[in-house]
Amino acid sequence: MRRIGSAAVCALALGLCACGRGAAPLPSGATLGGFADIEQPESYTAATLYTYMDGGADFYVNEGLSRLYVRLYGRGNERFVLELFEMKNASAASRVYQSNRRLNAEKELASGCLASVTPTEIQAARGGYYFVGRNEDPLASQSDALIELCRKVLNGLPGPCAFAAKK
Repeated sequence: MRRIGSAAVCALALGLCACGRGAAPLPSGATLGGFADIEQPESYTAATLYTYMDGGADFYVNEGLSRLYVRLYGRGNERFVLELFEMKNASAASRVYQSNRRLNAEKELASGCLASVTPTEIQAARGGYYFVGRNEDPLASQSDALIELCRKVLNGLPGPCAFAAKK
């Protein structure tokens, strides 16, 4: 009986560590120029993603999620959630982007990268990352601050863009 109790404590401790604080590779708001960090950054593994997402986690896990980084930024009275899905490779990130992008909403966002841009959400894929930036207010109009924030983060990610803007 004592072994079962010890095993349960170890499993709980491992689970708590896997769903922890961690912003890398999402930079602090101060380094992005004029953005505030609203909450501590969080990160999730494939095993703990279900604690963050209520539905839909299976899709990311099945596509090869390694880790999800989440950070909440603010500027003025606007709040933005950034989600950076680290995938097993660039092909997986590209597949996730293709499945989630908004048709007829793509435009060049950063360094020749195409992104799906709507008034409240921006999606892109670069290297092994699928990126989502979202205004917390789903009824918000187009925000220059959201575009600026997403552009800065996207430019800082390694690897080529999944979809390059046409020249």
